[in-house]
Amino acid sequence: MYATLPTAAAAETRRLVAFRKTTLAPGASRRLTFTIPTDDLTVWTSGTWALVPGLYTFATARNSRAVTAQRNLTIG
Repeated sequence: MYATLPTAAAAETRRLVAFRKTTLAPGASRRLTFTIPTDDLTVWTSGTWALVPGLYTFATARNSRAVTAQRNLTIG
C-alpha cells in the first residue's frame, strides 16, 4: 500500500506504508485489509512530527509503478 501525501507536506512523491505479499491464481481475487498508523503519514516540520491536513491518496500496486487501485481520503 502506497500513500501520497498532500502537496503541503512537501514529502516524497509516494511512500510505502504497508506491505503484504499474496499469491493468486489467474482470475482469482482476494480481499486484503491494511491498518496504517497515522505516524506513518507524518512529516517532520517546524521541529516536530505532524500529520498535514489535506488530500491523501492510498494505492495498491504490483510495484511502485504499477498501481492497481486507489482511493482518496481528506484529513482535516
